[in-house]
Amino acid sequence: MKRIFFVEDDLSLIHGLSFALRQQGYEVIVARTCLEAETLWQAGGFDLAILDVTLPDGSGFDLCRRFRQ
Repeated sequence: MKRIFFVEDDLSLIHGLSFALRQQGYEVIVARTCLEAETLWQAGGFDLAILDVTLPDGSGFDLCRRFRQ
């Protein structure tokens, strides 16, 4: 099963997109803050990351830079 890492702080977007992706057979792992995302990212094994640009404690752009290192 393909694993998608979804970083988003808006609950309505989390519920809607996660539901749609799960219906298509994906496993969706959700983080709502940069801190939570960095912790979950350590587990690894993700096939795709979907990052929100504006998060309560940082930016999806910053997360992307750190994840690519």
